[in-house]
Amino acid sequence: MMKAMNLGLTLAIATTVTITGCQLFPQSQSSADQVTVVVTAPPRAATPVVPTPKIDETTHKNKGDRKGHNMTDKIPKSEVPPSPILNVEQALNSIQVQDGFAVENVVAEPYIFNPVSLTFDANGRMWVCEMTRYMPDTFGTGENIPEGNIAILEDRDGDGKVDKRTVFLNDVILPRTITLVKGGILYADHTQLFFTEVLEKDGNLVPGKREVVDPTYAKGGSLEHKTNTMFYGMDNWYYNAKSNKKYQTIALDAEVPRGAKEIYRNQYWKLVRGISDYRGQWGVTMDDYGRLYHNGNSSPAQGEYLLPGSLLQNPEFWAKMGANFIGNGDIYSIRMNTGINRGYIEDMLHQTGPNRGKLKRFTAASGSVIYRGDNFPDKFYGMAITPAPAANLISARHVIEKEGELTGENVYPNAEILASTDERFRPVNLYTAPDGSLYIVDMYHGILQHKEFLTTYLSEQIKARNLDQGNNTMGRIYRLRWAEKALGAQPQLANLSPSELVPFLSHANGWWRDTARRLIIEHAIHNEVTTAAAKIQALIVNSDDEKTIINALWTLHGIDVVNLATLQPLLISGSQQVKVAAIAVSNKLDVSEHQAFAKHLFALADSDYRVGLQVALNAGSIQSPLALQASKKVLDTYIGKPFVREAVMSGAGLRSKELVALLGQYPDNDMMYIVNNLGKKPADRTNRAQLSSQGKALYDLGKQHFNGAGACFGCHGADGDGIKGMGPTFWDSEWVVKDKEILAKVMLHGLSGPIKMKWQTWNTSMVMPGMANNPSMTDKDLAAIATYIRNSWGNAADTGSEVKPEFFSQVRKKTAGQSVPYTQKDFKF
Repeated sequence: MMKAMNLGLTLAIATTVTITGCQLFPQSQSSADQVTVVVTAPPRAATPVVPTPKIDETTHKNKGDRKGHNMTDKIPKSEVPPSPILNVEQALNSIQVQDGFAVENVVAEPYIFNPVSLTFDANGRMWVCEMTRYMPDTFGTGENIPEGNIAILEDRDGDGKVDKRTVFLNDVILPRTITLVKGGILYADHTQLFFTEVLEKDGNLVPGKREVVDPTYAKGGSLEHKTNTMFYGMDNWYYNAKSNKKYQTIALDAEVPRGAKEIYRNQYWKLVRGISDYRGQWGVTMDDYGRLYHNGNSSPAQGEYLLPGSLLQNPEFWAKMGANFIGNGDIYSIRMNTGINRGYIEDMLHQTGPNRGKLKRFTAASGSVIYRGDNFPDKFYGMAITPAPAANLISARHVIEKEGELTGENVYPNAEILASTDERFRPVNLYTAPDGSLYIVDMYHGILQHKEFLTTYLSEQIKARNLDQGNNTMGRIYRLRWAEKALGAQPQLANLSPSELVPFLSHANGWWRDTARRLIIEHAIHNEVTTAAAKIQALIVNSDDEKTIINALWTLHGIDVVNLATLQPLLISGSQQVKVAAIAVSNKLDVSEHQAFAKHLFALADSDYRVGLQVALNAGSIQSPLALQASKKVLDTYIGKPFVREAVMSGAGLRSKELVALLGQYPDNDMMYIVNNLGKKPADRTNRAQLSSQGKALYDLGKQHFNGAGACFGCHGADGDGIKGMGPTFWDSEWVVKDKEILAKVMLHGLSGPIKMKWQTWNTSMVMPGMANNPSMTDKDLAAIATYIRNSWGNAADTGSEVKPEFFSQVRKKTAGQSVPYTQKDFKF
């Protein structure tokens, strides 16, 4: 029988207690907080003790350094305020929030360590990934020791503070992803995705079976550029950042969705993996309509105008949906931010005036959230909130919907919703909580930059303020709430039946709606849900709330109970977004209802631009010639508007030939270009066969480095077509194919924007780092990457030849004096 350990640690304790490999410094959480600590994780497997080689700091070369860069401080270190470790009370005093808001601590060390992500289970318990080995010092000593935790944090007495910590797993290498599934959890370490069964024993949650479900989930790339999140979307798929993969749990006897593949099964369900749009860097969130948002390193949240997968339905057509910035990237810090990786570069920091030394724009945007809680006043509902841990703040923007795009504006002009003067305050993820407030995951860590990119400049900044001390022993979760409004109740949904869960589909708090939908769909994997389905249908009939209706529709979609009787009234009198949702879920209609539904599609095709887009996107799934005629009607009516051509062709799905026959010689050159290039996938076009024998070998090595040690895919995408807010496309890019010397110079010494590429200007606060001083990249490696990108994705720059390693050696010698990244003006095109 497992016995709970009530440590009852207080501020008066002078010693330390060691649990799960971390030293607990009981200096922060109040002595009045009696927290029970339970370890249910199995004993760690014995691992050989490998002595850590002593690093000579006088000769050590940081991988982020670029030969010739002048890393002189723009702001003297003597001007920068100190950064001592603050206890929770001091940390709270360092935080400033806008009028009406209050910030409270939910949990702190010694009951949480280096949290990076979390999820709430059906009873409101937090499941937290603790990256306890992340960058304890500037060398990343011991990073890959398997001592990361999956911890469960509970508030059992309802006072808003954690009073129980359960160490569920304690042997994970750099855990980064956690989500709930029927029977257990899915979590990821630095490479793989795992399933661990969750069992209950003596009132505690204990791990059962533990298996790898996807060994390639986060394979390749540096730590900062690995897959993460597993966000549960409105359509019952789990979506990821830094990835184009999505996952879904379905019944063991269920048909695998078209385009997906079964990769794992257990006694509860089977897991399928499909292809989605490539998204962001860290974190995914969504709005009430199911549209996804993510962010790049140097941008606020980016929103997708269409539902996920909208432009990926036709196997002969490959359009990219893209995403729009929700406002600009400007931020407003309240302390100096010289501790950023390239703070020595012009224009990163304000140089004069009251903002001297403060960061101008995002450089490390992290897990955003669309706030969908019920604690803030209505005017804040649906705003996009993005943390900026490098600037120790959280930035909020209203989402504004325009025709074919989402954009935004700052909620507080020239200010932030929350900011701190504590340099160790590192908000890395945000969540709408069950109580309606906003939960802030604060890693509370002196070092934010990973060693793979760390510069000597930043290393010296870190040491000047002792930011390399006290790491991996601390962490906090805060709650941002509206001061005058009570928090919501603690959920108890885990043991409710599907019928009992139905009322929560209309809850004012999006967390409750999402959780009720997920639980009902999980019940349907093994159980009959006829009664619940009837109640959901009645809820739709009796509700006039858009959020409720849309959530209920997607719940019916997830349990395969979509019928014309439910959809028809919504198509006639629903709001724009309700009509969009009703059309979107129609791919689950029985084929016997397709002809009648097609008549509605045809009638709606020219009624409204956004509704028309969805008509086109679902036309191919409705087995009626009239459905494709409706799609053509959309094209005829809205052809000059965003996404229309792409929606028509993607929405044709497997019926491209029918659509092409219907269109004939359509009087639009852009549409005919799409028609004439069906089946020709640009990302698969390669010039490898036309290279020299050495060129082929270099091409293969370059492909390996592009997706691995070079981490090029992290900013430019695995298909080389760029990632908005991070890196531009390589497809037919003059920077890549026109002059290989220009490419070599940029690869060696870096490039700072803005830069012009054909018809567009590319400008982010990110600077492409050169690799001249990277000891892991030889001239042969660089030549290999250059050969690969100059001869992939339709590029064919080196037929019969290759980019030779000797060429890079020559350019390296020629440009030895280059002290800063290149800019557009350094080159003539």
